[in-house]
Amino acid sequence: MGDKKSPTRPKRQPKPSSDEGYWDCSVCTFRNSAEAFKCMMCDVRKGTSTRKKHVTNERNGRKQTTLPQL
Repeated sequence: MGDKKSPTRPKRQPKPSSDEGYWDCSVCTFRNSAEAFKCMMCDVRKGTSTRKKHVTNERNGRKQTTLPQL
């Protein structure tokens, strides 16, 4: 065939992340600065899970899982 060159594509540049320097609170979803170790709105610590903990009680030889009361 001929000496056809395939067109060169510019290399992909990583998208500049607008999320750098921030973290979203898992409880109230407020966007906090990266330096904040707790949420500026609700005082929840950075990285706190919103998952509820289960408490296990032993009764009559059977295990029963209960949720903490709100």
